[in-house]
Amino acid sequence: MKLRNCRYVLATGTTGRYAGCDVLAHPEMNQLDCLWNSGFYSNQSQVFLSLLILLSHGIIPETICYALGFRRLKKDPNRDVYHDFYRMDPNVEVQLLKTVTLPDENRKQFDLYDFEYYNPIVKRFFTPSDVVLERKNTLMDKYEIDPDKTISVLYRGTDKSTELVLAHPQDYLIVTQRLLQKNPDFKVLLQTDQTQVIQMFVEALGDKVVFFEETPSTTSNSVIWNLMEKNGADSIEWSQWFDAALRCVSDCRYMINHTGNVAFFANLYRGSLDGVYQFDELGAIDLG
Repeated sequence: MKLRNCRYVLATGTTGRYAGCDVLAHPEMNQLDCLWNSGFYSNQSQVFLSLLILLSHGIIPETICYALGFRRLKKDPNRDVYHDFYRMDPNVEVQLLKTVTLPDENRKQFDLYDFEYYNPIVKRFFTPSDVVLERKNTLMDKYEIDPDKTISVLYRGTDKSTELVLAHPQDYLIVTQRLLQKNPDFKVLLQTDQTQVIQMFVEALGDKVVFFEETPSTTSNSVIWNLMEKNGADSIEWSQWFDAALRCVSDCRYMINHTGNVAFFANLYRGSLDGVYQFDELGAIDLG
């Protein structure tokens, strides 16, 4: 079984192949390297999938390195940006299961995944860095978010329609309104890359809607990451704000989610499907 666009550097005196992937001998390393250079959460998904594969073969990496990947994110191509976003907690124990459910392409059906098994993996390898945690707390305080009384809505627009069938934003609004009928004192935290969606929610729900000014949106079909690059924004700093925002979204009592890598990591950060409503790759949703 091959690792997903990553390599594993094994701290042994031998060379060879492991799990269908080149294993490079190094006397001082027991490290997983990300080699992927796509969008941030696409890269992250490759790392997570590779971790699942390694764990299924009884190997727990001591370190994760992003120096060889994430090139779109950094001006210095050799910078290891893992620690800009995460810190590792080696005290968290993870299980070594020979048979694991690997998330499918585009992370389509979250109800098929074993989040109970994933949780300690996320806590061990993807605990937020001090910077990301500080920014998350800043957002929660600035926008006065009480996660126990908030419905979060994660809508990914722009180019996502080239990968799968997007539900109309109106469908997200309908689900939100249904939840508000049962929870009239709740706020709505909207995280989207489309300005039109923000406008639609604000027109329908007024001051119940909260959205982060720190994570920009657009009226175009261009990916936000590309627009930020063109505008000369600090990609690492902006991505830290986005990851902080995603963690805010994942903490809310109810989360209306989509399908894809960003949505997948929102669910990984959340740690369960409790209170989650997901639009699948065909734009459908099961409201139970």
